[in-house]
Amino acid sequence: MGKLGAFVRLDFMTVKPYFTIKNLLIYVALAVYMAIMSRNIGTAIGIGLMIATLNIGYPFALGEKSNMDALYATLGADRKTIVKGRYVFSLLLNVCAIVFVTVFSLIALTFTSFFGSSEWVLVESLGATMAIASLFMIVQSIQIMMFFKLGYAKAKFFSILPFFFISAFVAYLVMSTRGSGMPEGVNAFIQSFVSNGLAIATATIALLAIVIFISYKLSLVFYLKREF
Repeated sequence: MGKLGAFVRLDFMTVKPYFTIKNLLIYVALAVYMAIMSRNIGTAIGIGLMIATLNIGYPFALGEKSNMDALYATLGADRKTIVKGRYVFSLLLNVCAIVFVTVFSLIALTFTSFFGSSEWVLVESLGATMAIASLFMIVQSIQIMMFFKLGYAKAKFFSILPFFFISAFVAYLVMSTRGSGMPEGVNAFIQSFVSNGLAIATATIALLAIVIFISYKLSLVFYLKREF
């Protein structure tokens, strides 16, 4: 556990230079704008997850550029720890991104009086958040798996293709609202979520767990076969 924690901290130190005050302000402004335009926290959380997705590859990029993979072995970090550490890092980065954008978006929506019924807003946001978070986490699982198989330089282009589809989906949600709430299709999903919340939440979590587990196992197989 000590080696795993140290490796995760190392990954966070790797991405820290990319989170400058300027960049953070841009992220906050974009998340707040999306939340106000859609009147939904879910789209702001989508921005947070997009930011996390863009930054997940930086430890791979630095490791490949500086030949850190060979150094990890000399420091006593086995390949299983490295693979597990990258998945833990991505999970924690997602949590940090969600909390970060949610806090600022809630403050902005409160002060701009864009909240309607607080109960409905929370339910609507939860449904949208689960849908968007599920899509992003599946994309991240594919990204990480491809980075471990091919390396960052070879995989970076193909791994971001699903990301563009998700970006288009989030943009569709915002454009479709036009200040009147979420689109009918999303509202239908939300109503279904409300009616069958526990079953849908359980199924979603189970599906994500399976996808992430398969991704982790394949990443481990791919990384064990690579030579440095």
